[in-house]
Amino acid sequence: YQLFFFFQAEDGIRDAQESRGLGDVYKRQVFEFEKNRDEPLRYNRDLVVTTIQAMKRIQEIKERREKAFWDNRMKVAKEKNIKILSHELQRNVDLISEPQVKEQILNKKKEKQEKEEMERHKAMAVEGKTKKNTANKVSKKLQSAMDLD
Repeated sequence: YQLFFFFQAEDGIRDAQESRGLGDVYKRQVFEFEKNRDEPLRYNRDLVVTTIQAMKRIQEIKERREKAFWDNRMKVAKEKNIKILSHELQRNVDLISEPQVKEQILNKKKEKQEKEEMERHKAMAVEGKTKKNTANKVSKKLQSAMDLD
């Protein structure tokens, strides 16, 4: 006995055909346009009004999105500018003539230095703890290795 298996083709799979290329598709589109060219279009006032309203609405949306994009870019640029100016003021405090402004900048500078100092101390404390923990682990391993001997 011989068995035969018949497989049904899946969707989208077709027999091999020679490609017609894009030229054929383009020619078909041109013929479609030529068919419709001779048909007179009726003026529809409602269609024209709704099209113009839609165009205005699209323009409003486009302008709103452009403004939001610009605002976001300028927000980042403004923050960057403020940071640069603040740094410049802190570097050249002695050039400021008004005592109140000078005092504010000196206070900010002092706060910044204190904050950096605190962070440095925290980092050193953490580093010291890890070194101690590592040393304790090594000594425990050595002790246990000596106990085994």
